[in-house]
Amino acid sequence: MRATRSMVTAAALAACLALPQAARAAGSGALDAVDEDGRPLGGCPLEHTDVRATVAGFVARVVVTQTFRSVFAEPVEAVYTFPLSERAAVDAMTMKVGDRVVAGEVQRREEARRTYEAARAAGQVASLLAEERPNVFTQSVANLMPGARIEVRIEYVEPLAFEAGTFSLVVPTVVGPRFSPPGTRDADAVTPPVTPEGTRAGHDLSITIDLDAGVPIGALESPLHAVDVERPSPQRAIVALRGQTEIPNRDFVLRWAVSSDDLQSGYLTHRPDAGDGYVSFFLLPPKRVTAETAAPKELIFVIDRSGSQMGAPLDKAKETMRFVLDHMNPGDTFQVIDFGSTASALFARPQRASAEMKGRARAYIDALEANGGTMMAEAIERVARTPADGNRLRIVTFMTDGYVGNDLEVLGLVERVRATSRWFPFGTGNGVNRFLIDGMARLGGGEAEYVLLGAPGEEVAKRFWQRIASPVLTDVQLEWDGLDVVEVFPHRHADLWAERPLVVHARYRGAGTGQVVLTGFRQGRPYRQAIPVTLPERDQESGAIASIWARAKVASLLDRDLGALQGGRFPKPLEEQVVRVALAHRLLTPFTSFVAVEERVVNEGGVSRTVRVPVEMPDGVRYEGVFGAGARAEADAAASGAPMLRAQRLAAAAPGAGAAAQPKSLDAT
Repeated sequence: MRATRSMVTAAALAACLALPQAARAAGSGALDAVDEDGRPLGGCPLEHTDVRATVAGFVARVVVTQTFRSVFAEPVEAVYTFPLSERAAVDAMTMKVGDRVVAGEVQRREEARRTYEAARAAGQVASLLAEERPNVFTQSVANLMPGARIEVRIEYVEPLAFEAGTFSLVVPTVVGPRFSPPGTRDADAVTPPVTPEGTRAGHDLSITIDLDAGVPIGALESPLHAVDVERPSPQRAIVALRGQTEIPNRDFVLRWAVSSDDLQSGYLTHRPDAGDGYVSFFLLPPKRVTAETAAPKELIFVIDRSGSQMGAPLDKAKETMRFVLDHMNPGDTFQVIDFGSTASALFARPQRASAEMKGRARAYIDALEANGGTMMAEAIERVARTPADGNRLRIVTFMTDGYVGNDLEVLGLVERVRATSRWFPFGTGNGVNRFLIDGMARLGGGEAEYVLLGAPGEEVAKRFWQRIASPVLTDVQLEWDGLDVVEVFPHRHADLWAERPLVVHARYRGAGTGQVVLTGFRQGRPYRQAIPVTLPERDQESGAIASIWARAKVASLLDRDLGALQGGRFPKPLEEQVVRVALAHRLLTPFTSFVAVEERVVNEGGVSRTVRVPVEMPDGVRYEGVFGAGARAEADAAASGAPMLRAQRLAAAAPGAGAAAQPKSLDAT
């Protein structure tokens, strides 16, 4: 993924490259903030990020505290682009200035921006939290005075991922560099400046997880970080990141095993003193039945070879794809599509999975090199133009890090063109865009997989083959017997490909007793599961369920026109529905923001300088893959005081600049 002008602005590029030579030579020095002309301003204002999660069963409440401290001699405004979980329902924000705590208010996005800007101009301390994507957010802090310290506390809830006896909680720590095709409206909003190679951002990180699984916890692992673990009881664990000097450049992933025999389908409710109640169902599917014979399939393998995949990410994708290729059945057909600045196909049409064709595919994949932009939409359209075999189920595997700025457009395209195909995206890397990858699976009727760079690709490929060989349940339906539930999300259920629970969120109008019934077909035979349910008249527990339901409803509304949302043309009636839900539930959305304003004036006149907080390059991603081979030379020139000509920067960032030739397509006849 080479940087284009729409991906990295001149100011962001200057922030990436203009660095004092001493800091670069140190290899781990803190990065100075810079202005738009590349002049060093002093230490970055973000000092520390603390993450504390409380897990109860299959729900997590997470508190993220960002500490900003100014080392500048003048007032500044700090702007920080950061990630949260793609599952997050952000429902609270507070700002602490000295001993004073100011609660954030949810307002319409434009209104919150006006409130914040008025406070900034008046010299008041203020903070503004805005959603750019469901997993990318912007925190702005105005009138950060010399020596002052400000804490911004953000809270969210999320349902946990679960599969085949293992729960997982993921805390993302970095926003990867996004490629935005020309015309992407909000490219700058999802593209923070990146620390130059050989340096690190000045802030550090702490993470603590207080886990109560409700059942005995088995093996517990953190594949990407060293952790300390306490076990107060068989069903509890307290997990802490061992080193707070860890570079925030990769996801924090925590997994814990439980006995599937100890888990049962269940539900949580919340009903305040007035109004409707909320209920979340956690419906466990049956254990997988291995198919004796697998029906012939048409497999289309799509692989991202853009610049950000250079090195380990592309190598891991190739490793995984080789295993999948080698294990195709003789009756299957397949095609390989690769994409960077353009998309290419191996064959003119899908071919039988013979030894000869597998060999040609292996050679083609082995020859792929990472460079160029990330024209993901073109690859999806290439899949859609491939004529489908009406007698085979089309399975699309999509290997990518998801580093694109037009991710909403991409998801809308998948939903529009998928027809009866099933999409199985593979996120390759240690800090990928999980919103895009999960969304592609959700809208494409498949399941998402994540291939960490240190994990064997073979394990992930085996799980993929197990899924497509025999879904756990097909033709899934839910029935509400005697329950007055409304606005159930998600609306539709397709096949269950993995041993993952069906998690459903609903409102209920009246108390009562009944049952929820899950039906489908298990290996072609009817399956039925019913659980008794009592919806209470009053229930002050599990307040997080209301936020989770509201987040699910908002997602359902946004899914109706993701392309228009990307382009800033989202239908006003749908926008108003989103705003009403968000204001009623104090929820952060694309159309609502949190704003907090301290009453006192601390900066007479309100004059301040804006600085952006740089972020790390994600673990395993190469600088030359993102910024091009000339990035290091420009950084050296900037550090030595040589002028960086704007024309040179834009020429280096031009689409396709320096792109190496790709393997030629093979036309099998």
